[in-house]
Formats: sequence, structure tokens, C-alpha cells
Amino acid sequence: MKTELKGILSAILTPFTKDGATIDEAAYARLVRTQRDAGIHGIVASGSTGEHPALSVAERMRLYEIAKENAGERMDVIAHVGSNNVRDALDLARHARDIGVDQMLVLTPYFDSLKFAEVQRFLDKVVSIAGGPIIYYDTPGITRLEITEEQMVTLQRDGLVSHIKDSPQSFPRTMRLLSNPEAPKVLAGSDPALLAVLAHGAPGSIIGASTFVPELCVELYDRISVDRDWLSALEVWDRLWPVLNFMLLNGYVPLAKAGSALRGLDLGEPREPMTPSPDDLRARLADILAQSGVGPFGA
Repeated sequence: MKTELKGILSAILTPFTKDGATIDEAAYARLVRTQRDAGIHGIVASGSTGEHPALSVAERMRLYEIAKENAGERMDVIAHVGSNNVRDALDLARHARDIGVDQMLVLTPYFDSLKFAEVQRFLDKVVSIAGGPIIYYDTPGITRLEITEEQMVTLQRDGLVSHIKDSPQSFPRTMRLLSNPEAPKVLAGSDPALLAVLAHGAPGSIIGASTFVPELCVELYDRISVDRDWLSALEVWDRLWPVLNFMLLNGYVPLAKAGSALRGLDLGEPREPMTPSPDDLRARLADILAQSGVGPFGA
């Protein structure tokens, strides 16, 4: 598994046919190529923004395949293999390894609150398949699992975790991990903290909004992490944050799909139990995108 990751790693959406019965494979391939052409550094297939709980194992495996076929040489492919069923997670990891993904993102089984020893045992099974340390998806709101800084260091030391997708929204803890050379590398995984976490030295991020505003996300990364131009970064953030905030307040995945459609890339609607964004929210999102200078893809 690739242990040096950087840039905007986009947790991309999963497009469905109009009846929601199957994946729209052609739309997914177009989406991957759109991400590549916009300068996105890597994509996460079947992540949370990709509606992984609503996907079958076979569908998730197919997403990995399409992502690999269309990513090109410069964009990393990360397979999210987390599941509430350990056997499914291990099957997904085997398939991801066999088709040659660059990394795996792993959410621990999330129905029961696991003990740390159980987390270690589970991750050891995944890593034995992957052949190297993985990205740990740290989201206590879903897993009900609080991994301490010391435990994160243990996961790094034992060769289980190279990076974490940091989604706990605990900024002091994030700062401690960023400043601890023995901890896994932090990837910003919380939209509100994106600017600050990148500015404090995180090598990259995993968020979903970059599915439909990839240019703004890449520009933010370039201003902060490449140019070290803080004033320009704040100007980009002033354009990006209204988009992120509106999504967080009004339905992240449905609005991401609505935003993509507004830009000319129709990815269908979310699968149940989620429902499409109503027309009034779509109209408000269109206004926000226009104010942020975001037009059709390729324009």
C-alpha cells in the first residue's frame, strides 16, 4: 500500500440509474475522468459520500474496477473497504488488492462499540491482505469508538495504519496528532476544519464536496500546501466555505449530486433511504455556486 499520500483525495459520489436499481457505470467513468482532468490527486471509491451502506459487495467491487480503469497514472485510487460485516470487508480488501488499488480506507464495523483490542485484530486481518498499513477512517459519530492519541501511535508503530481520515471534529486532538511524529499522518476529513488542518501541515484531505467543486478544492490545496500563500488561500476559502456550509446544513450527499447535475454531470439521485434535494434547495445551491464563480464542467 502507498504510504505517501498528498493532495485532494476526493470521496466521490456513486451515480445510479433513474430507478436507483443499478450503478450508472458510464456516468461513474465520466466522473472519474472529470476528477482527473480537474487535477484531483486521488479518489476514494465507495466511501461515505459514495453511499457505501446502500451498495452491495459486488457493486463496490465494480466501482473499484471502474475507478482503476479511468484514473490514469497520476491519480491515486483508494478503495474504501469498511463494512459492518467483517467477512464482506475482507472480501472487498482482497478484490481491491487484486486489481491493484493504491491504498485502502478502512472503517471499523460500526454497529457495536469495539474494544481497542478488537480494532487491532480487525485491522490486522485487513493489513495482512493489503500487504501494508492502511488509512484508518476515524469517525466516532458512526463507530461510537474514541481512539486515543496513544492508541493511534500504537496502530502506526505496529504497522497497521499509515494515515487517518480525521473526521472526529475535535480540533485540539487533531492538532496533537498533527504535531506528533509518531502518530499516523492526518488527512483532513472534516469539511469545517479543512482550511485549518491543511494550514497546520496535513499532507491532504478526504472530503466529498470535491466531487462537484474539484477546482476550488485543488486551488485551496495549491495556495496552502504548494505556494504557502495564506492570503490567497483565504480568498479561495471564502468561495468554498459557503458551498460546504450549505451542504452540511441541508443534506450533504443529495446536494452534492444536485451540484454535479447543475454543472452538467448528472449522477442521478441518492438511493433510499436518502431522498433527492427539493427544488428550492437546488435553486439556492445554484445561486451559491454562481456567487463562488463555479460554472459548468469544462466551461
